[in-house]
Amino acid sequence: MTEKPPPSKTEQKKRVAPTAALPKEPKEKKGILRSLSFQFSNLGKRKDNHYDMTPEETTSEDLGPMVGVQCSGTLKKKYKKKNRPATWSKRFFILKECFLIYYSTRYKKTFDKTKRIDLHPKGIIPLIGCSIVCGGDVGKKYCILIAHPQFPSAIIVAAPDFKTQDEWLKALRSATKISFKNTIVGETMIRELENRGVMLCEEKKTYEEKLEQEAKARKEEHDKAAELTRVKAELESEREKLIRTTKKLKDDLQNVKNELKVTNETKMTLEQEKISLNSKTEHLQSNMESLNIEKEKIEEQLHSILREREQFLLENQNLSTTTCQLKNRLTEIETKTNCIMVEKEKIENLLRMNENKTHDLEKERQYYTNQTKELLMNLKEINEQKELTETELREQVMARLGAERQLQAAEKALEHLEMALKMTGAQMTELQEHIMPDVHKLREYFEQCALEAHLEANRTGIMRNAVYARKSIRRSKRNIRSSFRRVSLKDKEDTKDINANALHKL
Repeated sequence: MTEKPPPSKTEQKKRVAPTAALPKEPKEKKGILRSLSFQFSNLGKRKDNHYDMTPEETTSEDLGPMVGVQCSGTLKKKYKKKNRPATWSKRFFILKECFLIYYSTRYKKTFDKTKRIDLHPKGIIPLIGCSIVCGGDVGKKYCILIAHPQFPSAIIVAAPDFKTQDEWLKALRSATKISFKNTIVGETMIRELENRGVMLCEEKKTYEEKLEQEAKARKEEHDKAAELTRVKAELESEREKLIRTTKKLKDDLQNVKNELKVTNETKMTLEQEKISLNSKTEHLQSNMESLNIEKEKIEEQLHSILREREQFLLENQNLSTTTCQLKNRLTEIETKTNCIMVEKEKIENLLRMNENKTHDLEKERQYYTNQTKELLMNLKEINEQKELTETELREQVMARLGAERQLQAAEKALEHLEMALKMTGAQMTELQEHIMPDVHKLREYFEQCALEAHLEANRTGIMRNAVYARKSIRRSKRNIRSSFRRVSLKDKEDTKDINANALHKL
């Protein structure tokens, strides 16, 4: 086997993932080859058998494992994990003899260009002995189910339409049949994959050796770089120390300069203060002399006062205490006078307020007196109306009594008429004499009844007026009482507010 040049970085990146799954030795099968071992168990044990069914060389290009495929296209593959819903993902499938190989959809472009199979698929499904069934799934009509007793679960792929489903169904069913061509292709594919794995293992070993050498070189370089960084850090720290010391010295120098400047300024100010103090001392000395003279005069006056007022010698032993007491007394008097002035102003304000209140109360009093006068006039009128109504009622009562008397007389007259009507003949003249006055009485009675009816009609109006007058009297009395109560309450509240304000201000 000829040695190949080392692959590029892109090829290394592509081969990193499959190398972990490829076998380290050609005899042991792992990864993709392990999934194919149950299909070619007799072919995998070539040492035990006395025959070999796979020829070492093939002249036909159609039987080559890298070129020539029966069917290819994009289908959806169903993925189902534990405790998760099923998902469908698009994959590019290639049917090569008795193997269904699938890639990601990106590989379709490269396959259309090269028409060659990549040795790093996402998965390989061996079809020998599998049962191919068409059917449907949730949301997918054109599904194909691939089942085998040694598969953990059935593999489900979905076609976009019925035509592609039929094509794939025929191709897959033909691929499940065992034939010499399928076995040759499978054996050659396995052999090439094993050879490829051996080559990759050797390349891996060489790359590991190179990586170890590079790692050692890198480690040495890293140690050197660490030493250099350490030395650099030490130099940097020393440089920073020097910078700090120089900066500190500069700051100290600047501080000294500032202190000298401040001391000079303080010296100048002290000299000026000294001059001012000298002038002040001279002025104070002159003041002291004048004060001493005044003191002597005051002492003389005090001696004279003490002589005049011997009775206050015990209370005024020290002149200083007396002066302090007098000053304190004077301040107290001033504060008291101020307080008295403030109180005076407050009292004046209160007096003004009281005057305003009295003026307002006087106006209210006049208003209420006018109202009371009007109410008294109304009461007089109401009393007069009451007297009139009482007299009218008396007259009505008297009229009623007279009407009752007349009614009794009329009844008697009617009785006489009845008795007269019973009488006959010669007594007619006597009857006329008896009947005529009775008739006159009846006539007068009925006229009186008419007058009484007229008076009765007028009496309802009179009674109504009397009732209204009584009601108005009661209302006026209530209004007067409520107004007087309000006025009294208002006066009380005003007096309370005035007293409270006065107390608060005091």
